[in-house]
Amino acid sequence: NRLIAALAAQVEVDVFAKVKQAIDDMSAQLKQEMSDEVKHRDFCVSELDTTDKDVAIKKREIKETEDQIDDLKQTIAELTKEIEDATKEIAETKVQIKKAGMNREAENADFQATITDQRATQGVLKKVLTRLAVVYGKTQEERLAATGASSLVQQEPGAAAPPPPSGFEKKEKNKGSTGVLSMIQDLVEDSKKVEADAVAAEREAQADYENFVSDSNESIARLQKSITNKSEAKARSKEELSQSKADLAASEGDLDRLHNVDSDLHNECDFTLKNFETRQKARQDELDAMAQAKSILSGANFD
Repeated sequence: NRLIAALAAQVEVDVFAKVKQAIDDMSAQLKQEMSDEVKHRDFCVSELDTTDKDVAIKKREIKETEDQIDDLKQTIAELTKEIEDATKEIAETKVQIKKAGMNREAENADFQATITDQRATQGVLKKVLTRLAVVYGKTQEERLAATGASSLVQQEPGAAAPPPPSGFEKKEKNKGSTGVLSMIQDLVEDSKKVEADAVAAEREAQADYENFVSDSNESIARLQKSITNKSEAKARSKEELSQSKADLAASEGDLDRLHNVDSDLHNECDFTLKNFETRQKARQDELDAMAQAKSILSGANFD
């Protein structure tokens, strides 16, 4: 009857409405899943790209820090060697100054001995020269008066004077006296020249010694300043090395964390990225099928 037919029609309409609502709900869910998967895919691509860049940057930082550490170690080694060499050179220079001082003392002692000897020689020669000058400067009569006065007193009055000794002439000086005196005078002059040469050599040696000591002290001062500067540079390099090692350790820690992040991202994203197109197509196929089913329920004819 009509009532039953109407009731049946109403039931059919209600069932279709529920089915279509279910289809709409499933379609909305699939679309949301597709949208979420797109977002997740984009997140994975972005995060993996960022992580790869961060890893590359961190590896570059580590390489630069390692190079810096190597350079600092080499610099410290070179400064240490240069400081050691300068220290040895200072010690050697001081030894040379001491040796030069000892040699100078020995040379001065020889000089003093030479001067003493030459002045003593000159004194003796001058005494001899003075004595001989007195002796050879007398006439024959003066010598006779000094040596033969007693014999003259014993002669009888009016007796003839005795003849002069052989080799003498009255009122004449000994002719050989000039050569002897001249020879002694030459010896005195030679001694004075030896003394003068010794004095000149002593002055020159003392000047050379003083110049050597002055130059050596200037060299020591320069080396000491160089040691101070290089010691300060070495200390700075050690501080930089310590900081670089700390930076390296921190960078290596950062790199380990980045590797962990990258590993977690791959665990989370590899499946999505590998199957993204397939899963999206499958969901789209489901959406198309449900859309077609809903159209059939709505009275569309697909024959």
